[in-house]
Amino acid sequence: MKGLLANRERRFNVLVTLALVLLSVFFLLPLYWTAVFATRTLSEVFQFPPPFWFGGNVVQNYLNIANVYPPFRPVWNSLAVAVPKTIGLVLVSALAGYGFARYARAPGHKFLLVMAFATLFFPPSLALIPFFLQMSWLGWLNTFWPLIVPTLASGFGVIWMYTYIGTTIPRELYEAAEMDGAKGFATFFFIVLPIIRPGLAALSVWTLISTWNDYQLPLVVLGEGTRFTVPLALTMLSETHYSDMPAVMLATLIGLVPVFILFAFLSRQFIAGLTSGTVK
Repeated sequence: MKGLLANRERRFNVLVTLALVLLSVFFLLPLYWTAVFATRTLSEVFQFPPPFWFGGNVVQNYLNIANVYPPFRPVWNSLAVAVPKTIGLVLVSALAGYGFARYARAPGHKFLLVMAFATLFFPPSLALIPFFLQMSWLGWLNTFWPLIVPTLASGFGVIWMYTYIGTTIPRELYEAAEMDGAKGFATFFFIVLPIIRPGLAALSVWTLISTWNDYQLPLVVLGEGTRFTVPLALTMLSETHYSDMPAVMLATLIGLVPVFILFAFLSRQFIAGLTSGTVK
């Protein structure tokens, strides 16, 4: 009986593995075809059946991008926005979440927590015009400051870290730290911060990817092509060379490389942060 159950379980695991492999291939196929088209000519892209292997036109496609803008400049612009925003947002969110989780009996705790949660229900586009006027008054238009400083206060980040710290750090650990003489900030930086690294990594990946893909806010505040981030640069390239699909595909791949590198380094911490609390 045990052998029969083991065989059924083995067959089930094989079927699940095959299904997941096929699903992974299905989702990776568009990315693979993007890479193939980036190395082909325009006529080869539109032929039928389409090419399934790489070509030799990548240099010319790169030169076509360079005729519109330096191919790697939007990547550096996006990094100049995404990296400081991610570091600042994660730090501010972790400090706020730590304060909410530890000082649950402080005056105004529930009111401030509800206000942070309420910000999740307001779409960012609702305040675009007042935001534009405020940035104009500050003289920050056509700079990266509007994309970094105002976005450090994130309601989602605060709620995420509050929930993560509240379910990960037992209150007995705070009491033990106080008995050892550790105060609020010392407890956070030397005790809490090393424990919540998976949560910080998950929030970092989410913040960087959402910032990297953001199109609306940079479109509003950035007017100079030299400061365009990756999404704006791809739009400009598509409008300038609307029929040059290989060049657009190559520019898309160049813009995706930093995101893939970051996720490769933080994937384990990212998955641990998402699954924390499911097994106790």
